[in-house]
Amino acid sequence: MVRMFACLVMVLLFVPSMLCAAEQPGAPGMVIRADRMTHQEASDLITATGAVQITWQDMLLTSDQATYNRTSKMMTAQGNVVMVKSGDSMRGDFLVLDTETGRAEMENGRIFMTQGNFRIDGRQIARTGDDQYALNSGNLTTCDAEVPSWKFGASEMDVTVEEYATGSHVIFYVKDVPVFYFPYIILPVKRERQSGLLFPRFGRSSKRGEFLELPVYWAISPSQEATFNLDIQTKRGVGLGADYRYLRSRTSEGSLGGYIIHDNNEKKARGQLLQFHKEQLPDDLSLITSVNFTSDRTFLQDYGDKSGEYNRQYYDSRVVLTKHWDTWMTGAQAIYTQDFYTGSNTSTLQRAPELFLHGVRQAVPFIPSLWFDMDLLLTNYYREKGMQGQRTALTPRLSTSHSLFGGRFNASAYGGAQIRAYNTTEAAAGINEKSVVGIPEFGAELNSSLGRIYDGPFPGMSRVRHELVPAVSYSYSMNKDQTAYPQYDQSDRSPHLNLLQFSLASHLGGKVQRVEGQKGPDAYRHLQTIRLSQGYSLSGERSTLLSDTDTGKPWSTTVIESETWLHPGFRLLLDAGYNPYQRRFSSTALGGDILDGRGNSLGASYRMTSQQVEYLEGRFALALLKPAYLSYSSRYSFDKQDFLEHFATVEYRHQCWGIFATWRERPNDRSWTINFNLAGLFSIGSGPTAGIAR
Repeated sequence: MVRMFACLVMVLLFVPSMLCAAEQPGAPGMVIRADRMTHQEASDLITATGAVQITWQDMLLTSDQATYNRTSKMMTAQGNVVMVKSGDSMRGDFLVLDTETGRAEMENGRIFMTQGNFRIDGRQIARTGDDQYALNSGNLTTCDAEVPSWKFGASEMDVTVEEYATGSHVIFYVKDVPVFYFPYIILPVKRERQSGLLFPRFGRSSKRGEFLELPVYWAISPSQEATFNLDIQTKRGVGLGADYRYLRSRTSEGSLGGYIIHDNNEKKARGQLLQFHKEQLPDDLSLITSVNFTSDRTFLQDYGDKSGEYNRQYYDSRVVLTKHWDTWMTGAQAIYTQDFYTGSNTSTLQRAPELFLHGVRQAVPFIPSLWFDMDLLLTNYYREKGMQGQRTALTPRLSTSHSLFGGRFNASAYGGAQIRAYNTTEAAAGINEKSVVGIPEFGAELNSSLGRIYDGPFPGMSRVRHELVPAVSYSYSMNKDQTAYPQYDQSDRSPHLNLLQFSLASHLGGKVQRVEGQKGPDAYRHLQTIRLSQGYSLSGERSTLLSDTDTGKPWSTTVIESETWLHPGFRLLLDAGYNPYQRRFSSTALGGDILDGRGNSLGASYRMTSQQVEYLEGRFALALLKPAYLSYSSRYSFDKQDFLEHFATVEYRHQCWGIFATWRERPNDRSWTINFNLAGLFSIGSGPTAGIAR
């Protein structure tokens, strides 16, 4: 009994000291916890052993054993050392940390940065400053695997987070296989947009030969960025491209770019300049400038990559200044056109200056249901060779609209004139150099709306509404001989109209059926729109696509337009014109697309115009083989009896890298390219652009 009492007294005496040893203060704000702790008062050294946890500011350190000297402010930790700060972690076997300066050294260390997924390891890692590290026998990657898909290994490497990693005697590994050797390398290590080298793009083209593109990205500021590209081609020479993008404010943005090369085939310098700027000024003023210019007419045929660029017919460059009011808009612009289909640009019409004034529909005072609108355009046309001069075009108009028979019908009418005045020089024989022409015009329309609602059930719909909109209209424009007036563009020839137009539109849509328990507003879905129109000329002549008039044939082309959604991911489009006299379609545009919302799609379209242009296009995208993605498109010309273009892409997306390959075939040109992407270090496409702060 005495012995048990003595043991109980000893426990009660030593428990308070054991509890104090389990948690001790270190530096101000530092707390040390462990299974066991001792404190040497002479050296003021705290030793912690077993499940050590040290918290200090926003840092947490865990290890098997740790010491902290309160006098020298030095900390050591060994055995499963893990230091976590702001989500980033540093692991290793042994750590020495100066808590006053933040400098640290770790043996067999590994660093992980959550943002950017950077993983850095080294036989010795020294933390030399805030977000600065020096590695000995180190590696850098963004891959998660124990054996990463790729890594950069160096005998010595310095890493500054949000800046760069620099190293000497660097080897690039695929898995553990060395592939490339670099005597010295600079790699961007940034969590956000990052300046630095982008991964090279290489390939081959029958026009350009083997080529290698070396892009460099520059994140100038949160609102500015630029990309520079060195383009080495075995057949053409060495080119240089640049693309600068900026955001000055929410109402001001723009870009400036270009490309230049000394073409070995042409024995001359060739290039392209592209510029765009949009500025919203005070007092509802806006300014837009756009420059599109090439050194020669065939530049885009040789160097244009995108469809619609290599076969472009012209480029427009313009400066536009506009001023807005509630019901008026005025402005001025200058337009320079570069025509690629003429032998020389000396005969191409240019417009500078061009002044305009537009008045939107507004009520006429003291006259109910009468509205006025107006367009005024003053243009100065010039060119080096050929007719040039000035044209003033004024189009005033009065209109009215009424609801009839309790809203069952809607009637509208308008009346106005086209007034043009010319001051022309170097006109051809028979053209009046100074002249004024006025052509009255008026029209009317009567339409109605017939609708009915059908209750379900329908597939995916709880209710469907069908609406028919029949309409008849009349348009008149005076028949006037205009051959004695200058013709700068199509607006200088107003066609004679004495036309009755009939149309019928059908609209089908409905309310989407709610899922049980679903809350929120009702959802509606458009299902189909079909519009038929047909005209009859009371003067006995019809307009055609290839000529102004076709006498003795009063019926116009029958036009059918439709948009049909068979499913939320399946749309069909049709726009066709039928010639009632030749009994054939004079124009057809038919297309359809199937999209599943997961990256898979299938589409086709057909285009034909007066048997002059006729081609078929097919395309698909496939994401079922993830992480591999495929896409293909092709266009076949029936009038040329040959393919216009084949374009295929294959992309493989890994967690920390990707590869993007393209193959393109056009008349007289066949090419392929390969792009690589190392996540966090190199990017492709428009990725950097998306990081601009708006």
